Amino acid sequence: MYESLILSNNLVFFCLLLGFIYSLLLYFRQHNFLNKKLLFLLSLSRFLLISFLAFLLLDPILKSSKEIKEKPIVVVLQDVSSSISRNIKNELEDFSNKLNDLDVYKYSFSDKIYDDFNEENNGLYTNISKVINEINNRFSNRNLSSIILASDGLYNDGVNPLYSNNFNTPIHSICLGDTTVTKDNVISHVKHNDIVFLGNSFISEIFIESVKYKGEKVKLMIENNGESLFEKNITFSSNKEFLKIPVELKTSQVGVQAFKVVLSTLKNENNIINNSFMFYVDVINSKYKILFIHDDSHPDIASVVGVIENNKDYDLDIVKSNNLKTNFSDYNLVILHSISKENIQIIDDIFDENIPLLIFPKQELNLYSKLIPNINFNRKSYNNEVFPKINDNFLSFKISKGIEKMINLSPPILTSFGFYNSSPLINPIAYQQYANTITESPLCFFDNYNSNKVGVFLGEGYWRWKINDYKLNDSFENFNELINKVLQYLIIKEDKSKFRLYYDKESNENENIVFEAEVYDDNYNLNNDNDISLLLVNSNNEEYRYLFNKKKEKYYIDLGNLNPDSYKIFAKVEKRNYEKKGKINIKPINVEFLNKIANHQILNDLSKISGGKSYNLANLNLLINNLNEDKDNFVSTRFEDKLIQLIDYELILLILLLLISFEWFVRKYNGLI
Repeated sequence: MYESLILSNNLVFFCLLLGFIYSLLLYFRQHNFLNKKLLFLLSLSRFLLISFLAFLLLDPILKSSKEIKEKPIVVVLQDVSSSISRNIKNELEDFSNKLNDLDVYKYSFSDKIYDDFNEENNGLYTNISKVINEINNRFSNRNLSSIILASDGLYNDGVNPLYSNNFNTPIHSICLGDTTVTKDNVISHVKHNDIVFLGNSFISEIFIESVKYKGEKVKLMIENNGESLFEKNITFSSNKEFLKIPVELKTSQVGVQAFKVVLSTLKNENNIINNSFMFYVDVINSKYKILFIHDDSHPDIASVVGVIENNKDYDLDIVKSNNLKTNFSDYNLVILHSISKENIQIIDDIFDENIPLLIFPKQELNLYSKLIPNINFNRKSYNNEVFPKINDNFLSFKISKGIEKMINLSPPILTSFGFYNSSPLINPIAYQQYANTITESPLCFFDNYNSNKVGVFLGEGYWRWKINDYKLNDSFENFNELINKVLQYLIIKEDKSKFRLYYDKESNENENIVFEAEVYDDNYNLNNDNDISLLLVNSNNEEYRYLFNKKKEKYYIDLGNLNPDSYKIFAKVEKRNYEKKGKINIKPINVEFLNKIANHQILNDLSKISGGKSYNLANLNLLINNLNEDKDNFVSTRFEDKLIQLIDYELILLILLLLISFEWFVRKYNGLI
C-alpha cells in the first residue's frame, strides 16, 4: 500500500502562516500575565488548530495505491445447440476442476449465453460470433488468458466467427460432433408468398439437397389441412445434388393456411427430421387496387413498381398527374412520387379523400406538408447523403433479420439537409445516420392525416437498396419483402370495433407469444373494468385457458413459448357480448437439424487466428497441462488507486476536538475564560 497527499506545498505554507498570525494576535497581549510555559502551550494549541482547520478547508485528498495480483481467467464455453448429439457437461466439469490456480468461468450457449453448463443440448440456433464478442465485452480490462470453446463448429445465426475482430485472447477449441459425411436428403428452404388472395394460385419454390443417393427415387408431397395438394417423384442424378422445384398451389380457404412439405424417407437415412418443412400463407378474400401517380422518370419508381407488378394480389395503375382522370375512391392505396409544383392541386384533392398514401417526396418534403402533418422541416440550401439505421423499437409489423441487415448495410440516400421537428406520433422504420452519428431525424416513417395512414420514404436512391440486396443475397427478396409489408400495413384498415385483439398470426417456437387487447365503451373511450378470458385449442383439441392482465387502460398477456402447432383462438370480454376468434401458427425451428456434419475446420482456423490450439475429448489432459503450465505467464499485476478526502477520516475530527478541549480546559483552569 502506497499513500501520498495531493496538495500544493505553497498552500500548506499559507495555512501555517495563518495559524501563526492568529495565535500571535490572540496571545501577544497576554504575554505579561502568563508564564512562558503556559503561553507556549496555548499559542501552540491555537496555532495547530487554526492551521489544521485552514488545511482542511482546502479539501486535501489522500491518494492510496494498492498492488493487486489477479489470477489468469479461463472462460469455458459449452455449445448446447441441438446439432450436437452428445452432452459433455460432466466432462467439462471435470476439466474445469483440474485447472489449478486459475479463475474459471463456466457458460453454455446457443443463440444466447447462459451461466454455467447445461445438461441438455436443446438450442434452436447457434451464434458463435455473438458469444465470443459477449465474453470479450464481459471481461474487458480483466486478466482473460484463454477462452475454451467446446463446439461442433456449426453456426446458423450471426456472422462467420472468423470475421470477428475480437481475437485478443487465445481461443482453444474442443472439437465435438462427427465430420463423417452421411447419406441425407434435406428440404433446406421453401420460398413462398406471405399473402395470397382467395382463389388465386401462388408459386412456392422447394429447395432440396441430396447427399450420397445417386440413382435413388423419392416422393415430394405437399399437404394442407390433411389434403394432398401435390406429389412428384424425383430421381437423384448425382451424389451431391441441389434442386429447386417450383410448385403452383391454389388457395381455397380464408385465413392463415399451414402447408406441410414432405420428402419420403430412404434406406439408411439417419436424420429424417429435415425431411419435412412447414410454411404458412395468409389467404384473404379481396384484391387491392393501387394508383401510382408521378411526374418524372426515376429508378426508384421502377424499383417499387417492379415489386407491385410481381405481386398477384395487387392491381396497379400508373399515371402522370396531368393525365389523372380517375376517381380516388376506386383505389385502396395511392402512391405519390415526384409530383411537380405545377400539379400541386392534386395534393389538395387527395387530402379530401379517405385513402391511405405512400409518398416518395424526394427533396420536396414541404410540398406534401398537408398530407404529413406531424413533421416540420426547415430546409437548408443543399442536399446531403445519409445512411439508414433501423429503428429497433418499430413494432407496427415484424422486421425480419434479412430486412434489418439490408437496411443497415444499404448505400446512402440523397436527402435535403435541414432540421426536422417531428411529433411523437411519427412512427419511424429507419432513422438518418451521418457517419457514425445516429440522429432522431426519420428517413422512412409512418404518419396519419384525417385518420388515414401515410407512409413516407424521404429522399431518393432506394433503387440502390434493391441492387445492394441482390449483391448481398443473390436475390431481391428482402427489398420486395420490405415494400410488400409497407403496402400491406397501409392498405389493411384498422379494426374499429369496441373489442380489439392484437397478436402475431405467425411466430417461431422460441418467441414469446404476446396478446394485447383494447375494450371501448359506447363513447369510444378505453375501459378495462371487465375481465377478458382467452382460450387456445391445439390440433389435438387440447384446451389452454388464460386470463388477461390489466395494464393501465388496456389488457396484456405474455404466454411465453408455445409448442409448434396450429392453435384456434377464442377471446371473450366477460359481462359483455364481445368475442373474437382467430388462429395462430407456431412454427418449428429445425435449422439445427438441416446439417449435423461437424465443421472442425472453422474451429481449427478460429484457434489458429487467435493464437490458440485445437483439441478433442480424447486429449483434454494435454490442454489441461498447457493451461496449468502457462498460468504464471498470465498473472496480472495492477495498481488500484483510491482517493479519499482527508476530512472523511474520523481520527482527524478527534484530533481537532482534543485541541479545542485542551485549550479550553487550560484557559478555564487559569481564569482566562
